[in-house]
Amino acid sequence: MRLLQFRDPASDRPGHLGLVDGDEVIDLSEGDGPGSVYELYYGGGGDTDGFGVALGAAVGAAGGHRRLPLDELLQGRGPSAPHLLKPVSAPADRPRGLRVWLAGVTHEDSAKLREIEAQQATGEAVNVYDQKYRECAAGGRPELFSKDDPAAVVGHGQALTRPAETERLVPETELVTVYGLDRAGQVERLGYTGGNDATDNGMEAANPLNLPQAKNWAGGCASLGPLLVTADEYDDRRVTVNCEILRAGRRAGFKEGDTGRDHLNMPDGLLHMERTLFRRMPLEPGQLQALYWGTPIVFSEADLADGLEAGDVVRMTFSGGIGTLENEIEPLAETDQLRALEG
Repeated sequence: MRLLQFRDPASDRPGHLGLVDGDEVIDLSEGDGPGSVYELYYGGGGDTDGFGVALGAAVGAAGGHRRLPLDELLQGRGPSAPHLLKPVSAPADRPRGLRVWLAGVTHEDSAKLREIEAQQATGEAVNVYDQKYRECAAGGRPELFSKDDPAAVVGHGQALTRPAETERLVPETELVTVYGLDRAGQVERLGYTGGNDATDNGMEAANPLNLPQAKNWAGGCASLGPLLVTADEYDDRRVTVNCEILRAGRRAGFKEGDTGRDHLNMPDGLLHMERTLFRRMPLEPGQLQALYWGTPIVFSEADLADGLEAGDVVRMTFSGGIGTLENEIEPLAETDQLRALEG
């Protein structure tokens, strides 16, 4: 099944959970229905009976519920129209109910280009990316990092922000798995969605120790969406993806590639990343996890010299029913918070 989360300005509810049925969306939230994937899993019996059973019960109770055009939600922008939210989120009163972790250097093309860019930026024989790729391929520890503020991860149609000090912002097209923790203390794969792990590639290339800053900033440092495909219906062995960048309505960049379990550079593929993450960072009861798999697509300086600019639109398409994730780039608003310190 394919799910989405959306906001309806005509409703008092902060969010709605929808089931995609052809070119329509069934609102599962009418009456006492769940308003989010989080509510369905942790409030609708998903953590006791399984996510599929809880979803089946919610769908069974949705007979006669209103239907909305899928295209209307995909095209909706701004607070005055029904529009999509990210397909998985935390409750407003528990912002850490969603964790966002990401993997890097998981695809050969990405590792090679990152190494080349680092060498060009520093003029030195940097080998950290190639070394990490070979280490993972031999069963070693993958590169994992977090988006510190899950609220800075936005949904389809919402803006990604570009800080003023950005050196070279690039999109990273990634498959994403979503997890929950059941009452027996077992991690459950709930579904798959798409993600853009926006990265200040110039900052990272200058020194790999800049990675946390190259990946984290306020307002919109990554995105998720548009749809969540349940794990029982998604074939994650081979997933085709592409990324298109529009500037002033014209294509400024385009790349495509393959991801999925068959394309990860480590023994046991996804399970290897899951072991590394959850053994050191176990999920807590009432917490969801989004895990980005790393990108098979890298926009080098030859592909996109100055990176993403304000006004650009990034469109990422994922096979298997996830759809096309679209985000516009906006400047990150500057503040004068340092005025007193700077004298």
